[in-house]
Amino acid sequence: MNKQVYEKNMETLAKKFPAWAAILSTKRKQRGFDVIVEESVMGDTILKVNQNGKIRYLNGKYAPSAVCECWLEKQGKMEEYTPVVIIGISNGAHIRRIMEAVPKTSNILIYEPSLELFRREMEEVDLSFLFQMDIPVGIIVEGFNEVEIEVYFHRMISYDNMTSLKCYESGNYAELFPKEVKNFVKMLHQFVYTQGVNWNTFTRYTSIKAKNVFHNLHYLYDGYSVEQLKGILPEDVPVIVVSAGPSLNKNLMDLKKAVGKACIIATDTAMKPLLNAGIVPHLFVIVDGLKPGLLFQHKDISKVPMVTMTEVSIDSMKAHRGKKFFYYSGSPFEHQLLKDLGAKEQANRTLPNLETGGSVATTAYTLGRYMGAKTIILIGQDLALTGNRTHADGTFQDKMDEIKIDKNDSFYMEVEAVGGGTVTSRGDLKVYLDWFEKYIKKWTDITTIDATEGGALIHGSKLMTLKGAIRKYCKREFNVKWHIDHTKKIFIGENRQLALEYFKNSEDNFRKVAKKAREGLTQYEKLEKAAKKRNLSEKELAKLLKKVKKVNYFIEYDYMAETVVDSLSGVEAVLRPSIYQIQEDRRQELLDIAEQGKVLLYSVAVAAEEIADIAHDTIVPFAKQQEEEKNQ
Repeated sequence: MNKQVYEKNMETLAKKFPAWAAILSTKRKQRGFDVIVEESVMGDTILKVNQNGKIRYLNGKYAPSAVCECWLEKQGKMEEYTPVVIIGISNGAHIRRIMEAVPKTSNILIYEPSLELFRREMEEVDLSFLFQMDIPVGIIVEGFNEVEIEVYFHRMISYDNMTSLKCYESGNYAELFPKEVKNFVKMLHQFVYTQGVNWNTFTRYTSIKAKNVFHNLHYLYDGYSVEQLKGILPEDVPVIVVSAGPSLNKNLMDLKKAVGKACIIATDTAMKPLLNAGIVPHLFVIVDGLKPGLLFQHKDISKVPMVTMTEVSIDSMKAHRGKKFFYYSGSPFEHQLLKDLGAKEQANRTLPNLETGGSVATTAYTLGRYMGAKTIILIGQDLALTGNRTHADGTFQDKMDEIKIDKNDSFYMEVEAVGGGTVTSRGDLKVYLDWFEKYIKKWTDITTIDATEGGALIHGSKLMTLKGAIRKYCKREFNVKWHIDHTKKIFIGENRQLALEYFKNSEDNFRKVAKKAREGLTQYEKLEKAAKKRNLSEKELAKLLKKVKKVNYFIEYDYMAETVVDSLSGVEAVLRPSIYQIQEDRRQELLDIAEQGKVLLYSVAVAAEEIADIAHDTIVPFAKQQEEEKNQ
């Protein structure tokens, strides 16, 4: 051990991560290999590992620095905020060089797949720079803090910068630690994929989001908050989440034995099969802004309270005439209305933000936990194309067709199946499968029973037949319906007028946003003209930028403007990655700012007028009608 190097490393580590230093200095050594320090022919300090008599050099034998230079050359120019993932610390020279080469705004995440190797590196190589640099650096060491991997992913990688993500893998790490490196890379790939799926799902609905919200907002007036359902279930009363996977037909009729002894929460697509079987669930959940109305064409659909948000499809809300419980949709208009209601009542009246996971089934699972259940039983949760079908019979059609699966299409994949072997899944279903496994592991207070009897294996859940699960967990009689029936509406008494005032004034307020956006558009056009002048006046520029800043402040902080921008994520998806491409030429940078500002404000002006028209046809006449009836 190089005592001088080790003491220097530990001293700098203790300043930045004192807990790390304390643990590292006291944790007992458990080496499964020998690390040998040498000097390369180029004069670099290099490390090699002797593992079971096999010698492997970390990051190269002769010129490790040349390997890194070659990698940097292949990457080309790195944009601002580029995230860089480095697998393997080794002698640290490649990390130091990458830090010098990337922009100061870059996020760097370092993964070391072995605690023992990290300890030896700290003993032999000067790594003090890792704990002193001003560039954001995250360090994950397997066996030490690997539970923070996803935390660091979320901190350092976003939809905005993931397209510029760079990954450097130090030599021989995958051979020395195949399991650890493979798992880390898999988690990284899955995170990036999920970010893309989530963003694509988000932008998919943006064109219809405002339309749905303003067609559905009036349901809030007589609606209920999901907050009213919080903790209403005793711990010994389980929730059964009924999804519409192909396996639902296997054990649907067994569910009747749980009636009165469990809270049954259905997904929207499972409603028709359940009602046709004579089973009336306590609640059903919907999250989809494009859900077809045919799913709700059943005479008993309105008997079951709906758990929903204002963003969901208009047809589904119209078809359901029963009790509606709302959770947060993300609409700034809705949020401000309820915030003001809370201020008036001196209480928090904003709607709860359920952990949705992107699907109706994951939302139903979260709802079950929110209601107080400690045991959640899943049925029809295939998360796979069991029997080459997407849904159970009786959902979209009486007999679901088999679909053709192209095994060469990367959208399809094989996953572990219940009962052994594999079953074909799909990219979106795999995301939901990963969500269940993540939250089953995270929410240790919940026992999750998978009684689907088919489909993908959900790691962390307990496999049981539905009959067995009901026999074991559904023992107590409990009237869930009574508690749901005795909840209170969001708006009561004189506070109902507050909602009507918001609705009635919405059109005029959106017209004001449109006017403000057009004024801002004019300022950006002036900025563009100024930037093109041969002699750019600093005084003129400062004056224009001040006006632009004022408009931008309004667009960012006015809740009506926020509501409009919230409907423009499709435009934002185009603009957001480009804002990190900083131009070296100041004139070009001003032109880029002007161009992006023009695109955004033109979109805001057009969208604000469109939403004002929607408000004119929906919540404005609703408010006037309510006031007329009140005055009669």
